[in-house]
Amino acid sequence: MGKRLIESPVPFVLRKVLIEKITGELVVRGESFEKNLYFSKGDLCFAKTNVLHERLGEVLFKIGKIDQTQFWDIHKLISGQKMRIGKILVQNNFISQKDLFFGLIHQVRLIALSMFGLSSGEWEFSASLPDLPEDSRFKIELPGIFVEGVQKFKSLPLFRNNFVKRSLQTKPLSDEIGSFLKSEDIEVYKMLSARSRQPVEQVASELGLPDELLWQKLALFFLLDVLEFIEPAAGKGPVQEAAKENSREIEELFALYERLKAKEMDYYELFDLKNSATFNEIKETYYQYAKKFHPDRMGEAANPDLRDKANFVFARINKAFEVLSNEEKRREYDMTGYKEIQNADKKSENLIEKANLYYRKAKTLYSQQRFREAASLMEEVIRNDPGKASYYLLLGLSQSNILNLRRVAEKNFQKVIELEPWNPEPYAALGLLFQSEKLDNRAVSFFRKALAIDPEHELAKKRLSEMTGGDKKQSKFSIFQKKK
Repeated sequence: MGKRLIESPVPFVLRKVLIEKITGELVVRGESFEKNLYFSKGDLCFAKTNVLHERLGEVLFKIGKIDQTQFWDIHKLISGQKMRIGKILVQNNFISQKDLFFGLIHQVRLIALSMFGLSSGEWEFSASLPDLPEDSRFKIELPGIFVEGVQKFKSLPLFRNNFVKRSLQTKPLSDEIGSFLKSEDIEVYKMLSARSRQPVEQVASELGLPDELLWQKLALFFLLDVLEFIEPAAGKGPVQEAAKENSREIEELFALYERLKAKEMDYYELFDLKNSATFNEIKETYYQYAKKFHPDRMGEAANPDLRDKANFVFARINKAFEVLSNEEKRREYDMTGYKEIQNADKKSENLIEKANLYYRKAKTLYSQQRFREAASLMEEVIRNDPGKASYYLLLGLSQSNILNLRRVAEKNFQKVIELEPWNPEPYAALGLLFQSEKLDNRAVSFFRKALAIDPEHELAKKRLSEMTGGDKKQSKFSIFQKKK
């Protein structure tokens, strides 16, 4: 099981990769995305994504390497091709080899930088690195990614809450790391070095920098491993005051928890604000609440009951801020009222949860070759949550094994293509469907389309090879293809 981004943001993983010179693959998944970063001895060497605006064609268009006509012609150009899209574009004189190289580096950096803006999903790291083509292996140094990415760091409040009660300690700044920093960054680093081992709050007061800017700099130096946070030195005064403050905050947490459990509390009431409050007032109140009630302030050793209460309270605080900080959602909330919005949210969440549960059951039924039961369950899944391509894919796969439902299966595979045109699985599934119907030309066409998206798709390679008399060696099957 992966680690949740809200608890362990990706930039912290990248820091470990940099410090320990790690080789491997990082997979980050969310409800509507999957991204892969590949590392070799601490350097970023390649990346993949299924997010449309991060795909190579989109990137080349946005940075001006191809024009709009060429961009619209890409899909037609790659249809039936086995080569990677970059090579196809070079061979057809859409771009030069130099522009392809530039575009790929830009794409890899874009995918890596997007990790700083993620706050939901989960990640997994594998110490093995898959075979990557030599012309797609780069050496992108992570310090440069940190310098740019920290400005988009969505988990900065979490980072702040983790370390605000500690002291900072700087480490030597090497010329290599210094070469990535701006002069203003180096000046801030020097000011921090002069205050090494002082409490962070004291340093913040002395420097007088805007709070967000200060924590961006602290996060940057932390990621670069030229600064760390240590427990404050034992002693009277500040430590005792901090302990008292923590105790007061726990009391406030319990009191707020009891109020929230006792009644459905209006978002304005939760923040103790009038419904005429400005965005800055809402933001400031949320920030103060986050400082006091974030679950990570309870510490890893906190008793489970305390952390459960903190998680409950903080989830309500986040929901309130999500609605009140968005102009459209706030307008709807003001017009509709708390209970209606809450009831709608709960109903939607329940349906999505129910759909996910049924989906897992249907996958089990499919693996047991109980196709009719799986198809019936997947129809219920899609009624509850109709927007996920993976649901239509499993429904289509189940139906394709039922003779009188194969035409319906085709429509569901086409729905997957509509939702995720970058996904090779529906094309491979259509290839299997038409092959079973003895429509070999159509089957070959769809296997080739799957390989145009993913040249290493094992199932498509195997079936196409068998049908066209190519390489006969055995390959692995796709995750959904039943074994024979």
